[in-house]
Amino acid sequence: MQPNAPRAPAVAVKLAEADALLSELEASVAPLALAESEGVVGAKRDLQALESKIEAAKRERHKLRSAHRHALDLDRKANASAAARMRSEQLAAFRSEMQTREKEMVAVLEAAATMAKAYGRYSESTLSAQIAVPSGTSIPPMAIGPNGLYGPAFGPCERLILAELYRLAPSRADGIGRFVLPFSKPTSEMVRLKPEAIPPGIDEFIAADEAIIRELESQVLALADREMTIASQTEKAA
Repeated sequence: MQPNAPRAPAVAVKLAEADALLSELEASVAPLALAESEGVVGAKRDLQALESKIEAAKRERHKLRSAHRHALDLDRKANASAAARMRSEQLAAFRSEMQTREKEMVAVLEAAATMAKAYGRYSESTLSAQIAVPSGTSIPPMAIGPNGLYGPAFGPCERLILAELYRLAPSRADGIGRFVLPFSKPTSEMVRLKPEAIPPGIDEFIAADEAIIRELESQVLALADREMTIASQTEKAA
């Protein structure tokens, strides 16, 4: 028998065999009893021998019934112990996973703190850029991304950040979907299941900034030309 294998089934087989044997022996009593009553020679001897076998079969069945009950009890206790060990091992594994989970949440919140600080610095630099706009010029309305999907270049850039977080979400280890931050979302429904179709946010942000700078450069050059023209006309008039 294999270690930790149930013990009751094997005893149950022997008990069934003992029951069958006893039934067979008891079924033979009636013919011999009739033969004895009729005075058949040797019938009494054969009946006595049969009765001895029946008593022995009954004792064997009683013994096997006791063994079967005990085996069932041992199997139940063994199953309970095995279940307790399994749950103990599962609990240890659960504790380990929970520790890993806590560690990763620490990393998430540290990243959130880093992001919050970086966003604060970005916001300060945005205010400084608006203050530093050359006199006589204005920042042109400019949207970020294809068809302006990421929103205004000088806005809070919420859509840009949420789309980038959606684009960068990793695939699950089991290959079923992706783990997306609960507040992130794609730029449009067309790319909801196609993160690879979303252009990198920083590329679109830089492209918008470069377009703004080019527009301001044009405004500065236009102002310089106009002021130079005015100055020349004033000089001739004088």
